[in-house]
Amino acid sequence: MLSLVLAATLSITDYATMPIPSSPRFSPDGKRIVYVVTRADLDRSVYDSNLWMAGVDGANVVRLTRSNGNDSDPAWSPDGKQIAFVSDRESRNALWMLDPNGGEPWKLTHETGSISNFEWSPDSKSIAFVMSDPVSAEQERRKKERDDVHVIGEELRQSHLYIIDVGTQSVRRMTRGEFSVDHPSWSPDGKRIVVERMPTSAPNDYFRSDLYTLLTDVPCDASACPSMTPIVVRPGTDVHGRFSPDGRWIAFLSGGGVFDWLHETELYVVPSAGGTPRLLSRDYNRSPAAFTWSADSRSIYFEGAWNMTSQLFRVGADGENFSRVTYAESLVTDVDMNRDQRRFAFVQQTITTPPEVYVSDVKTFAPRQVTHLNDAYRDRTLGATRVIRWKNPKDGLEIEGLLTLPIGYEPGKRYPLLTFVHGGPASRFDRGFIGYLGYLYMPHVLAANGFAVLRPNPRGTGGYGQKFREANRNDWGGMDWLDINAGIDKLLADGIADPQRLGLMGWSYGGLLASWAIGHSDRMRAISIGAPVVDLVSFHGTTDIRDFIPSYFPPTPLSLDQIRARSPLWNLRPTNAAVLIQHGEADDRVPLSQSTMLYRILDEMGVNVTMVTYPRSPHAPREPKQRMDVARRNLEFFRRYVLNAESPAPPSSGGRSQ
Repeated sequence: MLSLVLAATLSITDYATMPIPSSPRFSPDGKRIVYVVTRADLDRSVYDSNLWMAGVDGANVVRLTRSNGNDSDPAWSPDGKQIAFVSDRESRNALWMLDPNGGEPWKLTHETGSISNFEWSPDSKSIAFVMSDPVSAEQERRKKERDDVHVIGEELRQSHLYIIDVGTQSVRRMTRGEFSVDHPSWSPDGKRIVVERMPTSAPNDYFRSDLYTLLTDVPCDASACPSMTPIVVRPGTDVHGRFSPDGRWIAFLSGGGVFDWLHETELYVVPSAGGTPRLLSRDYNRSPAAFTWSADSRSIYFEGAWNMTSQLFRVGADGENFSRVTYAESLVTDVDMNRDQRRFAFVQQTITTPPEVYVSDVKTFAPRQVTHLNDAYRDRTLGATRVIRWKNPKDGLEIEGLLTLPIGYEPGKRYPLLTFVHGGPASRFDRGFIGYLGYLYMPHVLAANGFAVLRPNPRGTGGYGQKFREANRNDWGGMDWLDINAGIDKLLADGIADPQRLGLMGWSYGGLLASWAIGHSDRMRAISIGAPVVDLVSFHGTTDIRDFIPSYFPPTPLSLDQIRARSPLWNLRPTNAAVLIQHGEADDRVPLSQSTMLYRILDEMGVNVTMVTYPRSPHAPREPKQRMDVARRNLEFFRRYVLNAESPAPPSSGGRSQ
């Protein structure tokens, strides 16, 4: 009987190779949907993405592209005759085209830079796109001759706007200068484009973005470009501008003039000629993920987080009449409205059902499944997952989280408990089948091996409103750590968790709190730490988001004593817990040196510590085999030290022998 149960559970390979649908887009006539499917190729250890199409009723499914690479961001021409998409099938991103009625894709752009965001013109004759500056001939020569020294801050490769005529394939450059632009969007009459402008395209400069418009019939020449018209210029984030259908307004996402990583990015509108922005999403009090104007320009639909779910919302262009379109105990994401806005397509997943493309009417939310990519995973035996809530014993703040019980759970019996801490800190655990970093820690694989898994959303988590999101400012490892421990205490008091078999795991900020546990808790038998921030001083000096720490630990200049006090590295002590550290070698967000320092100090303390690094991996592994290795090592680690309660050798009192 046991072998039959295990055969029906989710495996590590299932998590790493499950097909993921994304970007469903209605044809202009509303009869078909093009979408992206991402699959793993284990032989090459890569993820490939290709375009598929189906009728809105799920019939007539056809694969449109076949490439060893990533085909993404499909967009129908407004006349419905062609689909444009981005593909890296020839090493760098370029624009490709295909006829939705059949035939092979063909390459539209032949530029030497890499193309990112693009949008069709209203008349279907042109496409505006953003491209990074190509490497110059001089840079290529110097690299070949090994005379390629780098001066920090110089020779930055900016991203600029271009327009290509689809018929002639002639390209016009629209911006030039020591700045970058992104996310172009056309005005309804095709005469203007709105873009976001930043000092550079580096991640840190996302919080220095402003909105500008430019005329589409005045390109750059070899020496100069026409002046861009500022629309919204202020501190913080102003991005993703989109004209209203009547051309009078531009909607956009913004930090409201506040330069702060902790501030929710809200929905605003501004007159298209410039003026005072007006906040629309006041009653939402969270960060919209994407939005669409209504056809009559009187309201805006937007999607976004709502506690542990993601929903579709609507608000008037005057900021009134905020309402929910969906009331789902699920994730409703990647929303696209059809032309008459009576239907919308979206990707949905729940705690028990894997992601698929669905369609629903706007007035009555009744999802109708379009794709069946993951039917094989619907009947797997899963540990029951509950939403649980508890209060911080110090200030009474209510915290919620997900508890996944082991398969075969028996009430009254205590089980080994693993607590998984999310990153961000403003990431969150949600009611999705895969879940936040589920491809690394795999809750249902752990549940199939006899573990209960707690996924808490402590203060600082996104999706719960502005006040909750910024509640851990200046307090990493403080009340957020108490929030998490209160959840563990609840499961101990409820008779679910075995106090002698507790483990902790987390990646990024979750890795910080897992590292924090080494110096602040004696009850963990095993601690798995992924890509952790352990020393806030050196992290601030090496990360690619240099404004991150000053936002969480104001005022500027930083107080070194203050941030050292919140750094796990400066709070370590010998521990009897076994420690596993995992980190990508190409991580610019949290550089590998953070884990190296942690490993060396713990090793010198005589702690049972193992460190594993992943070549080519950025902040989180992107290759299937690497993801599987992370998960396999965690499973073996926790089975050994938590499930089977093997005792690691206690740390030696004198550390390593010299």
